[in-house]
Amino acid sequence: MRFEPDPVMLGHNQFIGVSHLSQDAGRTREERFSDVARAGEVIAYSVSQGVRGMMLSTHPRARDILDYLKAEGLALEMNMYPLIPYAQGYVRRMNAVGLTGMVREILGQASLKTKADIALYGSLGYLKRDLRRLLGAFVDIEMLLFKDFNVKAVFLHDAFVDLSLALGAGEEVLSFSDHVRRRYGAEPGFVTMNFPLLVRSFREWGIERPLVMTTFNSAGFQMNPSREACERALEEGDASVVAMSTLAAGYLRPAEAYDYVYSLPKIDSVVVGVSTVEHTAETFSIIRERREGAARAG
Repeated sequence: MRFEPDPVMLGHNQFIGVSHLSQDAGRTREERFSDVARAGEVIAYSVSQGVRGMMLSTHPRARDILDYLKAEGLALEMNMYPLIPYAQGYVRRMNAVGLTGMVREILGQASLKTKADIALYGSLGYLKRDLRRLLGAFVDIEMLLFKDFNVKAVFLHDAFVDLSLALGAGEEVLSFSDHVRRRYGAEPGFVTMNFPLLVRSFREWGIERPLVMTTFNSAGFQMNPSREACERALEEGDASVVAMSTLAAGYLRPAEAYDYVYSLPKIDSVVVGVSTVEHTAETFSIIRERREGAARAG
């Protein structure tokens, strides 16, 4: 059956202090959303505007956001799209408490049965030097945060996807896909900063119509190797595409940005980071208008 992502997803970068345009902007965001209620206000308003999808990494602040959604009765309103892993966080915690300490912290939230299942699966992978089993255990650890939520798809971070593309690691990509489908009944997704290479590689590996999150914006910001190459891959390839960085890290105004995005073929969804209720209202209103216009034209 053809997978259909939510047409609009709420992004998470603003909530965790990430800006691809400047460090100052990132710090401002981090300070603003240090109070989780501010993030909750934006999420609740987005839901009121018909947005049901949310992408969220396993950043330390994710737990507070998810707890807030549960407390406010919003958990059942949202389709979650976890982005795993939060690689930078792993490096920091391993430096602080070591590998064993980090794993102990992560597993602290799990039931005894879940801990035993993950430990057994990971141990078998280690003993057999089976990278696929280890990858499965790694995914299970990351997914503990989302155990009470409706997970529609699980996205693998671009750091791992693009490394897999560079190494030709098709078996590992297929293993991730199989594990996500079997264990969580969710669609495997892939984030990439090189969409043309992913399209070529996945075709060679026999992966049909993958769910891909990648950059599309009229400025060509972070579109590798070029905007033109990405547009050709979109036209010629067969993927379910979620467009990210549509505002080019704030460089583009929403009207300009979504005139471009919805002029493209085969864009199934957009993921958007919004920081205030006012920004949310403007952005989602423009998206809805452009999306409806593209549907009528199509």
